Amino acid sequence: MGNTMEDKKIILIGAKVFAAAAALLLAGAWIYSWYPTFQAGWEMNRQRAPMIKEAKSLALDYEKVVSGKDTYIGKYVYWCVQNISEEQVFYRADMASRLSVSNYGRMPRFPGDKHMGCADMLLNIEDVRKTPSGMGMVSVEFIYSPHH
Repeated sequence: MGNTMEDKKIILIGAKVFAAAAALLLAGAWIYSWYPTFQAGWEMNRQRAPMIKEAKSLALDYEKVVSGKDTYIGKYVYWCVQNISEEQVFYRADMASRLSVSNYGRMPRFPGDKHMGCADMLLNIEDVRKTPSGMGMVSVEFIYSPHH
């Protein structure tokens, strides 16, 4: 008894069904293994949403924060930041508007270029002071950047 054409079709269909089931099983396993990572990301976005909303509603710029002294400590700002190095972090790529970042290691580097000098970042104001030269210094905690 030889294999008929009908038998070959049934075997081919069975192989295709098996391959599809195996692919679905592998995809399910992959999704299951990465779900905690995705869930953590969603949770972080949910927690950051009120901070970003506050920062955007306050609409504080560097000069207002410096002139307000302690008024804005603990407030969130959503600023465009140029991050060249730990000693060279600037608001809107303005070298006169220096930032000190308490958790600098978490902050993404963004040195800027001729087309874009800074990247948006959510920050928490930790301290505000005037330097001996009379310029402002704002100390911040880095929270989040969509570029990170």
